Amino acid sequence: MAKFIFWAPRVLTLLIIAFLVILALDNFSTAAQSREQWVGFGISMVPALILLAAILTALKNQLAGGIIIIVLGVIMSLFMKTTDKTLPFLALSTPVLVTGILYILSHFYAKTALKK
Repeated sequence: MAKFIFWAPRVLTLLIIAFLVILALDNFSTAAQSREQWVGFGISMVPALILLAAILTALKNQLAGGIIIIVLGVIMSLFMKTTDKTLPFLALSTPVLVTGILYILSHFYAKTALKK
């Protein structure tokens, strides 16, 4: 169980980042000019880069990283207005929120394991 609690948030975060990168690649399928496609790709990559910064923080400090990821999930929910509809909320916001909770659980689980 300890390995699952440790690795689940890390793997889930990498999967979310990969999903966001795949969504960003959609900018190259339009009939827009090359420069506009690259600008759209760069703008679409911002959430993935912010989440990558959060996972790097979480690798050093799981509690702080978990809180940051939960805050990012709430901000993303409000910014993308996924709170209004069930399916977008479940697909986009829930994995980020669950990942943050798993980082926090991992922090407390490691803390109790060290006491034993």
